[in-house]
Amino acid sequence: MNLFVSIIPFLIMMISISQVALIALSFTSDGGGGGTGEGGGGGAQAEIVEIHLMLKELTQAELFPGMEVREPDKTTIHKIPWLSEDVYDFDRLNSLLIDLKEKYTDTAEIAVIVHPDVLYDTLIRTIDLCKDNGFVTVHYRNPKTQYIY
Repeated sequence: MNLFVSIIPFLIMMISISQVALIALSFTSDGGGGGTGEGGGGGAQAEIVEIHLMLKELTQAELFPGMEVREPDKTTIHKIPWLSEDVYDFDRLNSLLIDLKEKYTDTAEIAVIVHPDVLYDTLIRTIDLCKDNGFVTVHYRNPKTQYIY
């Protein structure tokens, strides 16, 4: 009896740690194939849509509570604020992803950049939404560290 009381929580903890580790892994490489570099285009940078999930508001770092979707040209930025506190607008993100998939039909990659304190459920819902809209390769990334004085 005591053996099961101690083993069951340990096994549940191991499952959740391995699930988080699998989400954090990215099995695709950023570089091209092993060609000779003679006009194959293997070194060209792929077009990637970026989704930033933010929780805190920092005006110096241009952070606000909500989502920020950046198109591959890096100049067009769509800001999706919270509906209410800790409630992200996934319906608006869904319609925006549909529009982006129509605009960039060849793009199958998307990067989800998760800022600190964002819940795991929000990350998973965002990844599922991306895959449902035809972005089959989803990269998980951490934001670049910014020091604000």
